[in-house]
Amino acid sequence: MNYKSIITSLAVLTIIFFQFSAYAQLADKIELTEDNQLLGLGTQYILKSEILQEDRPIIISLPNGYKESEAYYPVLYLLDGLGNIKHQVGTMELLTESGIIPPMIIVAIESLDRERDLTPSNAGEDSYAGTDTAIPQSGGGPKFLQFLERELIPYIESNFRTHPYRLLEGHSLGGLFCTYALMNKPDLFNAFIIQAPALWWNKEEMTVQAKEFFKSKTSLDKSVYFGAGGDEGWGMRQELARYVDVIKQNTPKDFHYKHEVPAGDEAHDDSRLLLNYYGLKFVFSDLKVYENLLKNYSDEEFLNAEQNLADKYGESTKRSAGIYINIIMKLLEEENKLGAITVYKRAAEAYTKYIQFVNNLALLYEETNQLGKAIETYKSAITVSNKLKLGHEAAYQKEIERLNKY
Repeated sequence: MNYKSIITSLAVLTIIFFQFSAYAQLADKIELTEDNQLLGLGTQYILKSEILQEDRPIIISLPNGYKESEAYYPVLYLLDGLGNIKHQVGTMELLTESGIIPPMIIVAIESLDRERDLTPSNAGEDSYAGTDTAIPQSGGGPKFLQFLERELIPYIESNFRTHPYRLLEGHSLGGLFCTYALMNKPDLFNAFIIQAPALWWNKEEMTVQAKEFFKSKTSLDKSVYFGAGGDEGWGMRQELARYVDVIKQNTPKDFHYKHEVPAGDEAHDDSRLLLNYYGLKFVFSDLKVYENLLKNYSDEEFLNAEQNLADKYGESTKRSAGIYINIIMKLLEEENKLGAITVYKRAAEAYTKYIQFVNNLALLYEETNQLGKAIETYKSAITVSNKLKLGHEAAYQKEIERLNKY
């Protein structure tokens, strides 16, 4: 196998294995109950809260591979969890498999009284949504935030393998609560996904508070996504724009934020799916930053960059397969085969279902006269092929026999 044939193989790999890859569709098994009910969304726990003086149901969804590994994972705390857990799990599994976000633990907090828990202040007769209807139980946000800080988060971090990186995500009143948490407990979460927040609450008091909060912060190392649906109605879109205008006037150092209204006709309720998708991609957008590696590649810089992502988001973090391919292609164009081997080894470790990574790694070992490593790599490919029932075992065995003749 010569250098040109490896380049050809890579070109085919780019077209076939990442645009139409059958291997990427090999889903992890989902457990069944005894009566064949499909599980997979998570497990419900009941947390007895002394702060709230009630039992709080939460759903915990663990990432694929959690039970088989010893890794630690970031945690996404999801407000209105019962209503959002179904689309959340599916979206996160797809983005995780694609290397767009790291695998995470989802803690979905079921709402028992949204108007109480998710509102930062009491709504009087002249301040609730512009109507004359008061909400007597509103204003429980401060106590609910205490529940998160003092009871829920410690419980999760004591009972599960958690990485320190935490996210809070909420829609509508949940988005309102997220802005409240951002400004009143800024150290509690690393990132926020704020969807169509109800910033009209009590005459836009969160925007009033933001004027002092952001002016007082010279540095704020957070990632925050603000989004609203394209067909969002009264009380959300313009109010959110005014909140973000305050940030624009006094943007703290290291404050990584994005405000957008994605193209489309999504209204308030159905915008959640789209905004969750774009929010997750934004928060973890640094997984797609690799231009410097293309310009000034070294094994040390590449491995350090991978380790930095693992330190930030957990050891199971990986980049998209396409990014690894782009780096490899550039290295092979420069005839840096040893560098390509380094990247291939990382890619094969990150994408265990993509047998072509292992195949091409073996080819490069042979090209660089590392026949022993080539043979061992083909043996690994046989194991993968057998496990996933890909049918390549005989072909790889022939390659091993061929190399053993040298």
